[in-house]
Amino acid sequence: MKKSLSTRLMYSYMGLIMIIIVGFCIGLSYLITDYFFRTKEAELNQKGSEVALIVRYFNTINTDNLILRQYLTSVDQLIGARIWVFDADYSLRAASESRGEMEEALRNVHDEAQERRLRRPKSVEAIDKQLREGGPLNDRVQEVLARVYAGHKVNARIFHPYYKEQVLLVGLPMEDTHDNITGALLLAAPIDGLNKVLKDIYVYTIIVGLVALLASVVIVSNLSRRLVKPLVSMKNSAKAIASGDYSLKVAVNGDDEVADLGRSLNSLGRDLEQFVLKTRKMEKMRRDFVANVSHELRMPITIIQGYNQAILDGTVTDPKDIRKYQNLINDETQRLQRLINELLEISRLQRKENEDLEPVPLDQIAINVVNMMEVRAQERDIRLQTYIDPDVEVLGNGDRLFQLVMIFGDNAMKYSPDGSSIVFQVRKNDKGEPVLMVADHGYGIPEEDLPYIWERFYKVDKSHSRHIAGTGLGLAIAKEIIRIHKARVQVKSKLGEGTTFIVTFPPVPAATKPEGDRRVAEVVENVHPAPEDGVDRREE
Repeated sequence: MKKSLSTRLMYSYMGLIMIIIVGFCIGLSYLITDYFFRTKEAELNQKGSEVALIVRYFNTINTDNLILRQYLTSVDQLIGARIWVFDADYSLRAASESRGEMEEALRNVHDEAQERRLRRPKSVEAIDKQLREGGPLNDRVQEVLARVYAGHKVNARIFHPYYKEQVLLVGLPMEDTHDNITGALLLAAPIDGLNKVLKDIYVYTIIVGLVALLASVVIVSNLSRRLVKPLVSMKNSAKAIASGDYSLKVAVNGDDEVADLGRSLNSLGRDLEQFVLKTRKMEKMRRDFVANVSHELRMPITIIQGYNQAILDGTVTDPKDIRKYQNLINDETQRLQRLINELLEISRLQRKENEDLEPVPLDQIAINVVNMMEVRAQERDIRLQTYIDPDVEVLGNGDRLFQLVMIFGDNAMKYSPDGSSIVFQVRKNDKGEPVLMVADHGYGIPEEDLPYIWERFYKVDKSHSRHIAGTGLGLAIAKEIIRIHKARVQVKSKLGEGTTFIVTFPPVPAATKPEGDRRVAEVVENVHPAPEDGVDRREE
């Protein structure tokens, strides 16, 4: 069965909490147990040494056995440990007794005194019997006694079958005044208190663990919701992107890695949307280009074929009509050739990344273009106004720049009414960048058409410009010329007021500037004039 991320997180946190709680419980139990045993062993060793001195003193003065038993029982009550005293022959001589056994011995101390003093209590008899007859205490205690009689202090933990409990056993050798081992002293302290403490710890740990688990469920549930919610949003956004819907965005909050991932996914969606739109636009442009080229080629070919067929069929016999048809065929042939040359020109420019650029005088190029347009301007009573600063140079190709200025001037001439004016300006801006501006006071370009004027065959379809001649390739060529010169262009236009083209070129590095007027003159001489439509048709 598929488990959600939030469920896995919850199980992981609960498992981690359980591991921490169990580890804490085990560690705490070990520390407490170790501390308890070390402390109790130190206490029993200290008390055992004191008891051993007193027992040796009793042995020296041959004290009554009842007094020794009474002393051992009193010490037992003080330190909470059973005390056994063994002779040199592994015989249990005396042991601390229970409170009831000692009270019984004291009541009978005057009745048959000697016999009572010698009689051992039932507990001592039972333990001695187990030791001598191989009872449950035999092997373990015999091992401890063997090490004690060898002169070692021994600490051990055994289960006491008589008292039915786990005890901490401490063995100490008993010596006489000549350091000879005369017996052994064993102290057995029950560890029920430790077990109770550990039990309380376990209960407390279980309670705390349950509370921690419940708290973890609440905390992890809220955390997982906050963590998983943006992931679910990302999943939905990714599915939408895969299906072509780029509008679904991820809600991003915070500055963590998940938020960064969400922002990256949103950025990916935007980039893909722009790429798809661009691809669709390019595909539309390709289809439009093929359709436009087909249309532009079909029209002159159809006209040429029709007129030529009329001449060949003998339908037209009048020499004047034949001459007229031949002129029309020649005009359409030139139109067809001009269209093909412009397409080739755009293709050549698009393949170029860099031209052989050199410093050229932009001011002289603009003046040359204005001079070439004077005749056409006078025929339509259009004023050509120039505001050209001297010595404005750009790093470029003279032929291409002449072609660029001619395209802008030719467009301004086409779309300007008779009696208007066209402005040519060449200057440097505040940053020292050369600027070319060509402005007319013509019909203007609608704002919605401005983004598309650089596309091939695009024409502003307005009633006043519908019958203006041209292939629609001039600005497409201008765009490529601007690109290879690493310049930037700005278009300002308003319907009924005119259009302004502003081209800003990179400044000419000082090391590449030409020297003297001779270089300027050479560049101007190399500028070739262009036809009326502003396109240089010379073959490369």
